[in-house]
Amino acid sequence: MRGSPLIRTLIVVVALAFTGFGLSKLGAKRTVTIPPPTEEEASPAAGISTPFTLTLSAQAREAILESGDHIETLTPDDQVLAGRLMLQPGHPTVFITVKWKDDEASPRFAKLVLEPAGFPTLTRVFDARGDISDVWEFHLHD
Repeated sequence: MRGSPLIRTLIVVVALAFTGFGLSKLGAKRTVTIPPPTEEEASPAAGISTPFTLTLSAQAREAILESGDHIETLTPDDQVLAGRLMLQPGHPTVFITVKWKDDEASPRFAKLVLEPAGFPTLTRVFDARGDISDVWEFHLHD
Protein backbone atom coordinates (compact mmCIF):
# COMPACT_ATOMS: atom_id res chain seq x y z
CA MET A 1 0.00 0.00 0.00
CA ARG A 2 1.36 3.39 -0.94
CA GLY A 3 1.11 6.69 0.85
CA SER A 4 2.12 8.22 4.11
CA PRO A 5 1.37 6.13 7.22
CA LEU A 6 0.33 9.32 9.01
CA ILE A 7 -2.33 10.15 6.41
CA ARG A 8 -3.64 6.56 6.40
CA THR A 9 -3.86 6.67 10.20
CA LEU A 10 -5.78 9.97 10.11
CA ILE A 11 -8.24 8.56 7.55
CA VAL A 12 -8.89 5.53 9.78
CA VAL A 13 -9.38 7.77 12.85
CA VAL A 14 -11.87 9.97 10.96
CA ALA A 15 -13.77 6.89 9.70
CA LEU A 16 -13.94 5.48 13.24
CA ALA A 17 -15.19 8.83 14.58
CA PHE A 18 -18.02 8.95 11.99
CA THR A 19 -18.93 5.34 12.75
CA GLY A 20 -19.02 6.04 16.49
CA PHE A 21 -21.21 9.11 15.92
CA GLY A 22 -23.66 7.07 13.81
CA LEU A 23 -23.82 4.28 16.40
CA SER A 24 -24.44 6.77 19.22
CA LYS A 25 -27.45 8.15 17.31
CA LEU A 26 -28.87 4.62 16.91
CA GLY A 27 -28.53 3.87 20.61
CA ALA A 28 -29.72 7.24 21.92
CA LYS A 29 -32.72 7.17 24.25
CA ARG A 30 -35.78 9.06 23.10
CA THR A 31 -38.52 10.41 25.29
CA VAL A 32 -41.95 9.24 24.21
CA THR A 33 -45.15 10.63 25.73
CA ILE A 34 -48.09 8.22 25.97
CA PRO A 35 -51.47 9.90 26.39
CA PRO A 36 -53.55 8.85 29.42
CA PRO A 37 -56.65 6.70 28.78
CA THR A 38 -60.00 8.43 28.46
CA GLU A 39 -63.05 7.23 30.42
CA GLU A 40 -64.49 5.32 27.47
CA GLU A 41 -61.14 3.58 26.87
CA ALA A 42 -61.04 2.37 30.48
CA SER A 43 -64.20 0.25 30.04
CA PRO A 44 -63.23 -3.47 30.16
CA ALA A 45 -66.15 -4.45 27.90
CA ALA A 46 -64.72 -2.33 25.09
CA GLY A 47 -61.30 -3.92 25.43
CA ILE A 48 -57.94 -3.25 27.01
CA SER A 49 -56.54 0.24 26.49
CA THR A 50 -52.88 -0.44 25.81
CA PRO A 51 -50.01 2.02 25.40
CA PHE A 52 -47.86 1.33 22.36
CA THR A 53 -44.56 2.50 20.93
CA LEU A 54 -43.89 2.13 17.20
CA THR A 55 -40.28 2.56 16.06
CA LEU A 56 -39.73 2.99 12.32
CA SER A 57 -36.50 2.46 10.39
CA ALA A 58 -37.18 5.47 8.12
CA GLN A 59 -39.54 8.41 7.76
CA ALA A 60 -43.08 7.27 7.00
CA ARG A 61 -45.93 9.04 5.22
CA GLU A 62 -48.56 7.16 7.22
CA ALA A 63 -48.77 4.39 9.82
CA ILE A 64 -52.03 2.60 10.61
CA LEU A 65 -52.68 0.23 13.53
CA GLU A 66 -56.00 -1.65 13.67
CA SER A 67 -57.35 -3.83 16.46
CA GLY A 68 -61.00 -4.89 16.45
CA ASP A 69 -63.08 -1.81 15.64
CA HIS A 70 -60.32 0.57 16.78
CA ILE A 71 -58.18 2.20 14.07
CA GLU A 72 -55.22 4.40 14.98
CA THR A 73 -54.00 6.43 11.98
CA LEU A 74 -50.71 8.21 12.54
CA THR A 75 -49.02 10.79 10.32
CA PRO A 76 -45.53 10.66 11.80
CA ASP A 77 -43.11 13.55 12.12
CA ASP A 78 -40.57 11.31 13.86
CA GLN A 79 -39.41 7.71 13.63
CA VAL A 80 -40.68 6.89 17.15
CA LEU A 81 -44.46 7.09 17.63
CA ALA A 82 -46.57 6.47 20.70
CA GLY A 83 -50.23 6.28 21.59
CA ARG A 84 -52.94 3.97 22.86
CA LEU A 85 -54.53 1.03 21.11
CA MET A 86 -57.71 -0.79 22.17
CA LEU A 87 -57.04 -4.56 22.31
CA GLN A 88 -59.76 -7.18 22.47
CA PRO A 89 -59.41 -9.45 25.52
CA GLY A 90 -58.25 -13.03 25.01
CA HIS A 91 -56.86 -13.31 21.48
CA PRO A 92 -56.37 -9.83 20.01
CA THR A 93 -55.28 -9.22 16.44
CA VAL A 94 -53.31 -6.15 15.38
CA PHE A 95 -53.05 -5.14 11.72
CA ILE A 96 -50.18 -2.82 10.84
CA THR A 97 -49.69 -0.78 7.67
CA VAL A 98 -46.72 1.53 7.14
CA LYS A 99 -46.38 3.62 3.99
CA TRP A 100 -42.91 5.14 3.62
CA LYS A 101 -42.24 8.70 2.43
CA ASP A 102 -40.00 7.52 -0.40
CA ASP A 103 -41.09 4.77 -2.77
CA GLU A 104 -37.74 2.98 -2.73
CA ALA A 105 -38.16 -0.80 -2.30
CA SER A 106 -35.33 -1.20 0.20
CA PRO A 107 -35.56 -3.36 3.34
CA ARG A 108 -37.39 -1.51 6.13
CA PHE A 109 -38.73 -2.43 9.57
CA ALA A 110 -41.25 -1.31 12.16
CA LYS A 111 -40.94 -2.41 15.78
CA LEU A 112 -44.20 -2.45 17.75
CA VAL A 113 -44.10 -2.62 21.56
CA LEU A 114 -47.38 -3.13 23.45
CA GLU A 115 -47.60 -2.69 27.23
CA PRO A 116 -51.03 -3.97 28.36
CA ALA A 117 -51.67 -3.41 32.07
CA GLY A 118 -51.31 -6.62 34.07
CA PHE A 119 -49.62 -8.52 31.23
CA PRO A 120 -46.00 -8.86 30.08
CA THR A 121 -44.69 -6.38 27.51
CA LEU A 122 -45.17 -7.67 23.95
CA THR A 123 -42.70 -6.84 21.16
CA ARG A 124 -42.80 -7.67 17.46
CA VAL A 125 -40.66 -6.52 14.53
CA PHE A 126 -42.28 -6.32 11.10
CA ASP A 127 -40.03 -6.10 8.06
CA ALA A 128 -40.50 -5.90 4.31
CA ARG A 129 -39.03 -4.51 1.14
CA GLY A 130 -40.99 -1.31 0.67
CA ASP A 131 -44.30 -0.68 2.47
CA ILE A 132 -45.27 -2.90 5.41
CA SER A 133 -48.66 -4.58 5.64
CA ASP A 134 -48.85 -7.37 8.21
CA VAL A 135 -50.94 -8.91 11.00
CA TRP A 136 -50.01 -9.97 14.55
CA GLU A 137 -52.13 -12.44 16.51
CA PHE A 138 -51.23 -13.09 20.13
CA HIS A 139 -52.75 -14.22 23.45
CA LEU A 140 -53.72 -12.13 26.48
CA HIS A 141 -54.79 -14.43 29.31
CA ASP A 142 -54.97 -13.85 33.05
